Amino acid sequence: MLFIKLKYQLNKIFKPIFSKSLEINWHYWIFTFICFISILLLGVNIFRIVQKGYERYEIIQEEKRRLEKLIEQNYKLKEDLKYYSSKEYVDIKAREELNMAFPNQRLVYIEKKESYIDEENKEDEEKITPSWHLWYDLIF
Repeated sequence: MLFIKLKYQLNKIFKPIFSKSLEINWHYWIFTFICFISILLLGVNIFRIVQKGYERYEIIQEEKRRLEKLIEQNYKLKEDLKYYSSKEYVDIKAREELNMAFPNQRLVYIEKKESYIDEENKEDEEKITPSWHLWYDLIF
């Protein structure tokens, strides 16, 4: 009997506490959870967008550098084209490679002779004094 009275008294004390704490506004918590997940996903999407934008910016900068190199190369090629199509270049190539000349000109060829120097000749050349030294000795 004492046990039953004790149980009754405890129920009287704890029942209001548990009944109020167990009353949860589920709609509020579900709405809060959905908002939290939405904000989290929104942050992730913003991060991805910023990252892709930075990658695209890097690609654009690389393409700009490549374009500048191509423009510079194009400028050099245009300068080479001007030089190779000039009259001076055509005259030089015609004389040197095609052995051609203007009607009132003559071409003269000078052949280079190969000199074979032996070891003895090298020693003789080393002993030869320069001409300015000989003149200096003669005068003074």
